[in-house]
Amino acid sequence: MSLLHKLTAAFSPPPKTVPDRSLAMAVLLLETARADFERSPEELALIRTQLADSLGLDAAQTDALIQRALDSAGTAVSLHDFVSTLNAELDVDGKRQLLGWLWRVALADGRVEPREEALIRQLADLLFVPHADFVRARIAAGG
Repeated sequence: MSLLHKLTAAFSPPPKTVPDRSLAMAVLLLETARADFERSPEELALIRTQLADSLGLDAAQTDALIQRALDSAGTAVSLHDFVSTLNAELDVDGKRQLLGWLWRVALADGRVEPREEALIRQLADLLFVPHADFVRARIAAGG
């Protein structure tokens, strides 16, 4: 291998990995909980329950997924890859259901902070969820 090829290989970015659907959902749920700069115990408990119930995970698998999501969110520059995965893998009903989960996380501590609402609104737009569904999901979640 020539020196040019070695240098090119050394400075090439690693191949991009696409997050799976469960990881993408977990990241968005955790980011919603963190949007107000505080992940409350109520929010984390609800996220754990939502992931376990919807994905059929046991406690160890749920904890591992949450840890992977925390690690991924901590190193991600943006939520683009996660949203792209969900746009590719979720149908309209799946996106509505996810939006409902996001609202329930935001409401888990008894209040919706403006930053939480702004993030959910942005995610709804990026997931191509109509505004009427955004409002319906909030009302259905109790907000």
